[in-house]
Amino acid sequence: MLTTSTIGKVMPQFIEEYGENKKIDLVLSPSHDLFIDGIPESKMTGVYMDKNGNWKMQINIPAQINIETLPGMWEPIRNLYITMVAKFKVTVNTENPFDKKFVLTPKAVEMSQMKVMKGTEEM
Repeated sequence: MLTTSTIGKVMPQFIEEYGENKKIDLVLSPSHDLFIDGIPESKMTGVYMDKNGNWKMQINIPAQINIETLPGMWEPIRNLYITMVAKFKVTVNTENPFDKKFVLTPKAVEMSQMKVMKGTEEM
């Protein structure tokens, strides 16, 4: 279970701010509207391709961290906006016209941006 004590091992301010053993919930969404609240000029999640066979997959992930303040009462404490990007090239091996093979060559996987908000304050 995710609690302030488990996260507190890496980020002690969670224990200082909210106390020991408080339940934490992580909520993810595929919504671009939620994502542009945090990073207004971002491209949409999607797959992009250029004329040379280079592909780019971009995934925007808006997330919210909630803490249980009282039994059954949850409060949002952080909003996260993360963009993950995977780049690769796709080619077709045509040595044998009766046995064509697609070759996928990975180039990069990266977290291109991340923004953490505590209310209106950027962390």
